[in-house]
Amino acid sequence: MIREKAVVPGVRSGCATKEEWREKRKNVLETLAEMEYGKRPQIDYRVSWKELVRERVEELEAIHIRSELSVQTVYGSYSFPVTVFLPDEKNKVPGAVLICSQSREAGPMQMPPGIDTMPSPEAFQSVFDRFGIVMEDPAQLGAMFQNDLGADGKPKKKTLDLDRDYENGHWPVREMMKRKFAMIGFYASDAEADEADRFPSGLATIFGTEKTRKEQEWGVLAVWAFAARCVMDYVEQIPEIDAANVAVTGHSRCGKAALWCGANDERFRAVMPNGSGCCGAALSLGKTGENLASIQTFFPHWFAPGFRLYAGKENELPFDQHFLLAAVAPRILHVGSGSEDAWADPEGEYYSTCLASQAWKYYEPNEVSAEMSGVFPEENGIETAGNVGYHLRKGGHKLDTFDWICLWQHMQIR
Repeated sequence: MIREKAVVPGVRSGCATKEEWREKRKNVLETLAEMEYGKRPQIDYRVSWKELVRERVEELEAIHIRSELSVQTVYGSYSFPVTVFLPDEKNKVPGAVLICSQSREAGPMQMPPGIDTMPSPEAFQSVFDRFGIVMEDPAQLGAMFQNDLGADGKPKKKTLDLDRDYENGHWPVREMMKRKFAMIGFYASDAEADEADRFPSGLATIFGTEKTRKEQEWGVLAVWAFAARCVMDYVEQIPEIDAANVAVTGHSRCGKAALWCGANDERFRAVMPNGSGCCGAALSLGKTGENLASIQTFFPHWFAPGFRLYAGKENELPFDQHFLLAAVAPRILHVGSGSEDAWADPEGEYYSTCLASQAWKYYEPNEVSAEMSGVFPEENGIETAGNVGYHLRKGGHKLDTFDWICLWQHMQIR
């Protein structure tokens, strides 16, 4: 990040007491809902679920459950599957809800408008110039896609079977069962497709959302976040899970959704946005890599329509992303980054976490450990300060077993 450009207000500014901060927190969340993520139409809804599969998986010493979760409104009903793995354990276990950004089936990756194949380094540079993107090495962005190219030169979706893949770092079931940690996951695309020309096509339709949305109406990120909140309704009723000790997590776009979900829904004890970058954990002001102009051009359906007014105008934002991180207080916030994920801006994610950590002082005023050091960690470095944590996994833009273990460890020590 360009730290000299990131002179942002402190989260404690104007708030002398915890009560004043709680009031400011309400204002922050309301403002971010109106201008950035969008507001869900105020329509009554009901959540129900039906268990479809319950089976023991001997090799995992665990129970596998697949359920169908349904949301009903006056406009109709919409359903999507949820997968659960429960470790063998007499006592209730902690766990995490994953908003899964990967896909059940193989296929071409949904690319931004106007980009059909893997761009050349020269094409990347032209994009950077067009949107004012600052990045030390544009080739790093191309490297993000190289491992996912098909024979036709087009990036392919990363596939994951939540019910049958036990070793995938995005969803390391075997490892987490050993740690007596429940895994609950759903595909974001099952709740709402990540395609601008199809939105709304899923969960949003039963709330009356239409193709032409109101300026403050929710985008796809908020729909995914709401889906995770509905999944938490279900998790609370699973007797083997300690519902007071559940995290929400996601990677990249789903890391943004997980952060928005966890900041608003205080039932989640821990929140881990991983590689969430722009409009996630990273500061917008002074950010390197993806910025407001590029993200809103390529993914306008992620946000409230009115958010386009801030494209290229980071300095006009009423609140930057560290305020959203701070809204998690006093619960556990653990931000994850990849050391080679320049597009997301790991330093910007870390600095934002440090700024946000000041909010925890309202709840832990006498705890010296609640102060982040401000020293950017080395690769695979982990820093925790009370209920605030950050880790820098060695590698690129992905969610891996190391990230999961960092979350598990933080939930264990607090």
